[in-house]
Amino acid sequence: MELQLKNIGMIKEANVKIDGLTVIAGENDTGKSTVGKALFSILECSFEYATNANFILKNIFQEKNILINGSIALVTDKETKFFLLMNKDGSLKSGVNNLEDFPGRGIFIETPIIWNMQEFFNSLVQIESRLRSKGDTTDIPYPYLMKDLYYKLQTKRPRDNSFIFPKDSIKNIINGEFIKNKQTNDYRFYKGDTSYNLFNVATGIKYFGLIQVLIDNYQLDKESILILDEPEVHLHPNWQLKMAKIIVELVKNGVRVVVNSHSPYMIQALIKYARDENIVDKSNFYLAEKIDDCATFTNVNTELNKIFELLAKPMNEVYE
Repeated sequence: MELQLKNIGMIKEANVKIDGLTVIAGENDTGKSTVGKALFSILECSFEYATNANFILKNIFQEKNILINGSIALVTDKETKFFLLMNKDGSLKSGVNNLEDFPGRGIFIETPIIWNMQEFFNSLVQIESRLRSKGDTTDIPYPYLMKDLYYKLQTKRPRDNSFIFPKDSIKNIINGEFIKNKQTNDYRFYKGDTSYNLFNVATGIKYFGLIQVLIDNYQLDKESILILDEPEVHLHPNWQLKMAKIIVELVKNGVRVVVNSHSPYMIQALIKYARDENIVDKSNFYLAEKIDDCATFTNVNTELNKIFELLAKPMNEVYE
């Protein structure tokens, strides 16, 4: 499957394979996050395209001019499954082929700080429910990516018995687990019989908690496309390696994962574990660069050293 982008923000044109593990490496402000948001948008709109596509795009990208005269398409076996096209006048065109076969549900993880916003999102849900009960269909502006993730953290899906993941591997890393209180609808972190308010839990633990709960809720399975936006930000290098191992294990079990990263630890670990687990044939590595204010994405599967040459530049400058 290939994601095709044209005129989306600073991206003039890009084609990115989404087969198993997709890694986009590069510095800040090179369009990495835009690729993830575009992929998530088209997956979301594929289920809501008849009514909510404009609302989804507006709340994911915030600025409409990022999308003006741009297009996003997913292509499988040379057949366009779904496309979004924003005209110069701001009108939106969308199309879909074989929606029943549409490849995957999107999960976008931007930050583990969402765990600190449980009360906010619970209140938002209550406000929306009251408005709907009164026949008010007003759309409340909110951080769409975060609310969508929160919904998936709160909602169990039917179990896919063919999806097998060693759940204890995450619990062993963080020496505990995230469990929802059925009375308050909030999650807490449990170490044995002791529980902790998530405000008082390390941010790195919160990131692993996101993956644990998504697996527990059967949100992560073979139908999922998991998009991780710089997962290393809150993780010590040692835990970056552990997260990389979890990511590769998910891919090995059928989840497609897209990782945006500027961490040499994370990227090197993903390369190594992909080789160890024999998923190299469905792994693709891209180098994101900014040239003349335009983002370019180059597949570097056979030239992985280019990633590390770019990411090593700051340290080289220190010793000049």
